[in-house]
Amino acid sequence: MKKWILRFPVTLLTTLILVLGIVPAVSARELTTDLALTKSADRKNVKIGETINFTITVTNLGPDTATGIYFGDSLPDPLNFVSASCDSGPTFGGACAVDSLAVGESATITIAATPITNPAQSERKFTNTAFIAESATFDPTPGNNTATLVLHIIGNSH
Repeated sequence: MKKWILRFPVTLLTTLILVLGIVPAVSARELTTDLALTKSADRKNVKIGETINFTITVTNLGPDTATGIYFGDSLPDPLNFVSASCDSGPTFGGACAVDSLAVGESATITIAATPITNPAQSERKFTNTAFIAESATFDPTPGNNTATLVLHIIGNSH
């Protein structure tokens, strides 16, 4: 009988602490960041033989630092890749690898392309979508991780 009397206060005290939350639960907060992508082109109508330049920018809207970011543009069939440069990391074709972006920071890749020389009629109007392919930091808002433009190839084939 005496053992039960001694255990009761300990059990009651433990239950009260857990129920009332007197001792906060220990948990690790997962780092998150909202990466947002924008894309622009120096022209929407491009003639065969001309170069079109795309500017793609990824911005960290927070709340934490983003790491391991890989973003860019896999050009659609009517365009040929010419060159790319990124202000925050190495490029791999039309993509850029960025080690980290603090809250409010941005990274930009500029991609130059030319239209194919003999596009079919169905290839003259097309969409071009940039993307965030990867981030080591979880992004709970994936809806702003792509940006799309509608483009037209105009003029006669060479």
